[in-house]
Amino acid sequence: MIKDLINIPGNVLKTYKAEFILLCITIAWGLSFPLVKISLNSISPGLFIFIRFLITLITFMIIFRNKIEFTNFKLWKNGLILGAFLFLGFAFQTVGLEYTTASKSGFITGTNLIILPFAQYFILKIKPGTENIAGAILVITGLYILSEAFYIVPNIGDLMTLFCAVFFAIHIILLNKYTTSENFLYMTFGQFFSMTILSLLFTFFYDENFKGGAFIDLNTELIVTLIYTSFISTLLSILLITKYQNMTTPLRAGIIYSMESIFAAIFAFLVLNEILNFNQLLGATIMFIGLLISEFYGIVKLRYKNAYSNKNNG
Repeated sequence: MIKDLINIPGNVLKTYKAEFILLCITIAWGLSFPLVKISLNSISPGLFIFIRFLITLITFMIIFRNKIEFTNFKLWKNGLILGAFLFLGFAFQTVGLEYTTASKSGFITGTNLIILPFAQYFILKIKPGTENIAGAILVITGLYILSEAFYIVPNIGDLMTLFCAVFFAIHIILLNKYTTSENFLYMTFGQFFSMTILSLLFTFFYDENFKGGAFIDLNTELIVTLIYTSFISTLLSILLITKYQNMTTPLRAGIIYSMESIFAAIFAFLVLNEILNFNQLLGATIMFIGLLISEFYGIVKLRYKNAYSNKNNG
């Protein structure tokens, strides 16, 4: 009934459903920013990432043990590539959070929108829609205002987070390239396996050489963060984006993922008492407008075109 009322094609509704799920994931990611920021006082970055991914991998293998041939390497080998880029994104983001604020980290991560239109075109041969590019420009502008980047004095944490944005952009593109509705569980497993192994190596390299050795001070805050980031921010989120992202384009997905910055700022305000001022509210509003333009301009244009055509034919 609703479908008939708004006269939106079924394939478009399917895309919107997938994109709504991706948007919900950004809320979960937004909360992870302040939680991880707090927890890095109690655990070295490499060890935190390793434990997070190890919990995720073990849980995934238990849940899907009867649905996946874990010994069939051919089915999940591309997932290793995806996992490598996703791990690099997580690693640089986590280390960067030691030296920068949660809201700044959210902004710089969102700059992957600058890369996505070009990578989408050259790697996937998908030309970005004009409304998607316009939306991306608005979102980046909003991110700039929200994070108050004009006040930023760049530091090593910002540079690390910039690398994180590049790796996340590559992951978004390759996810669309490698994943189908039939193989998403295998791609998910490949990512979790790759991230777990790489995070173990990262622990030995980074924590031992730059943090004076891996350390952990187990407390309630750290346990809550590990549970949340393992089961919600990683297991559930990556499973869902692997399943649903290929129902949209990488640029549209990237615009949706950038909403994480809005939620990161909100949760940084609620959890860390970081300032949420006029600039951040204005930036969030501009970002949301950019999202609306990217998502709905095309369908609104199509409806008016059809209405005009029907009027002339009538």
